[in-house]
Amino acid sequence: MGFVQEIGAFYFVGMLQNTAIYPNERDVFYREDDDGVYSVHAFLAAYTILEVPFEIISCMIFGVLGVIAVDLPRTATLYFVSVFACFGIVSCGESLGIMFNTLFGHTGFAVNIMGVFLALANTMAGILSIDMPELFKAFNYLSPIRYGTRAVAPYSLRDITFTCNEEQRLQNGKCPIETGQQVLELYNFDVDPVVNVACLAACVVVYRLLAWGLLKIARTHWKGRKKSDESVKE
Repeated sequence: MGFVQEIGAFYFVGMLQNTAIYPNERDVFYREDDDGVYSVHAFLAAYTILEVPFEIISCMIFGVLGVIAVDLPRTATLYFVSVFACFGIVSCGESLGIMFNTLFGHTGFAVNIMGVFLALANTMAGILSIDMPELFKAFNYLSPIRYGTRAVAPYSLRDITFTCNEEQRLQNGKCPIETGQQVLELYNFDVDPVVNVACLAACVVVYRLLAWGLLKIARTHWKGRKKSDESVKE
């Protein structure tokens, strides 16, 4: 479960990738958009087209290391689910970076604010904190980490058995945890992984649409203010 929890770190990876590239590209786009060179649609489409192939390649490498090197069940299903979970969370981190770096012109301030949200999302994934207040449980449905961990955990733990030494056995002679199914039930992760894969895919699309909408609104607002300023000067 510790390894499954580490999948949430890819949220930070997506945010840092965005922080390294997006602010400079955003500034160039703002100037060219003011000149009417190209639109928000073209900018985000180009950004996404260049971003996605590199993310897919890096996530496929993670799948090899995560499934084979960590010695999880070496199945094609777990490999591709791990790859997609990595891709989905990184992509959502990128989209979140677009949103916050659009809202705030100062990159350092945007990173600080995002860090708070990402840390909370990692904590609320359901592994570090099993029983949370209802408000946090509700907000957790907005987090891609929730769906990524619940997609990987069932495939990695079901049909797994555990052993223990004599000192660890209970009074009835059994181990505290004997099967992966018991682990899933303990963490409330005994869910349908296919549903969570679908929910993660929806998060990828919705997050990017929100980023596009926010950037579109920001540029429309700027254009309107610019026109009003010019009319005042006249």
